[in-house]
Amino acid sequence: MINLIGKVPPQAIDVEMAVLGAMLIEKEAILKVVDIINENDFYKEIHVQIFLAIQTLYVENQPVDLFTVSEVLKKKGKFIEIGGTSYLINLIDSVKTAANVEHYALIVRDKSTSRQLINACSKIISEAFSEENSPEEILDKSQSILFSISQSRNKCGFTNISKLVMPTLQKLEKLHSNPKNISGLSTGFIDFDTKTTGLHAAELIVLAARPSMGKTALALNIAEHVAIIEKKSVAIFSLEMKQEALMSRFLSSLAKVNICKLRNGQYSSSDWPKLTSAAEKISEAPIFIDDDSNINVLELRVRARKLAVELQTTDKPLSLLIIDYIQFIRGFESKIKFESRQQEVSDISRALKSLAKDLDIPIIVLSQLSRKTEERSRKDNKPQLSDLRDSGAIEQDADIVVMLYREGYYNREDHDIQKKATLIIGKQRNGPIGEINLVFEGEYAKFYDESKIQDDYQ
Repeated sequence: MINLIGKVPPQAIDVEMAVLGAMLIEKEAILKVVDIINENDFYKEIHVQIFLAIQTLYVENQPVDLFTVSEVLKKKGKFIEIGGTSYLINLIDSVKTAANVEHYALIVRDKSTSRQLINACSKIISEAFSEENSPEEILDKSQSILFSISQSRNKCGFTNISKLVMPTLQKLEKLHSNPKNISGLSTGFIDFDTKTTGLHAAELIVLAARPSMGKTALALNIAEHVAIIEKKSVAIFSLEMKQEALMSRFLSSLAKVNICKLRNGQYSSSDWPKLTSAAEKISEAPIFIDDDSNINVLELRVRARKLAVELQTTDKPLSLLIIDYIQFIRGFESKIKFESRQQEVSDISRALKSLAKDLDIPIIVLSQLSRKTEERSRKDNKPQLSDLRDSGAIEQDADIVVMLYREGYYNREDHDIQKKATLIIGKQRNGPIGEINLVFEGEYAKFYDESKIQDDYQ
């Protein structure tokens, strides 16, 4: 272990002086500096006080110079502490021009980031030694701290609207020339993409249904499209099915080979070329599967972040996360047990929404619906938002709630409706709700747009 005793934290006192000196001699320098750093980025405490005094004057639209800054410091009782007039003069003398102030501010920010990392790691080490919290809790907290430090370096300011005109017009022109284009991530289902404009970064999308309706098949169909057609990375947490079962579903869907015959080996010899062709496409697809069925929400967050970091350095960063399904995820309680399963699922739901924002990607989480749908009459058994199982927080945290319904599931004797499926958008934070008709080929675990009954992968 590295011994930090006696080591001076990263700092650049002379550069801090140059930054403050530039702010004292040129008003424009103040604007440039505050867009890059704040008072917490200075190492020397007296520099913090001087920076705050300059900032106060600027915000109040007062002149910023040697005399006005001195007066502010005197009122705060900090004037003697910073070394009086002589130190302020030294700051002005430390820089001849404010031309390089942005470069100086970036150096100060970098030194500050290094100190923040040291402090964060020290806290992590202390917590690990104390063993008051579990390793999973410490890992999750550590990643949150490091992510926060990373985000603090990426400040976003105002953009002159003139810089937005041409890119916006170009985007609109492209959309007009190809109406199928969407602004988010395409799912491969045209009507759904039209209503939602695709799946957007930081969104939590809940896909809910009763058992055996086909929600896993639908989620995997979306994963196929994103990974094979869009050529973007997809991660799947499969808590219910093993990865071999998912692989069989992918092969059946892509090769159009009956999944039951695939499992028992009774497929025909003519199916083999289709299976090998499908296998080749899957092998090249950036799909990542974790089939740990005993995972808690903190472990899930840690693994998702780890994969996202690994893929960030490639040309195919993580674009979509699918979780099958939320009721199988364990909450995380270290000292206090959850009072109810509803409270536990609420915490899990909030954690997943937070993860979507952290990773800046859409997350599709599958969810069971309650038995209420089956208790209602056959004419009224379409799912509703109130049917979401275990917690109203799922509905609250979700940006989009989609419920899958197949009438043929309840009326197996009517052969005309066995392939009909309906996607019910029960909630959409930024768009319309409504119903979308699909076709379900159960033998291939494959959904299609009603208006497009064909294989997109041939």
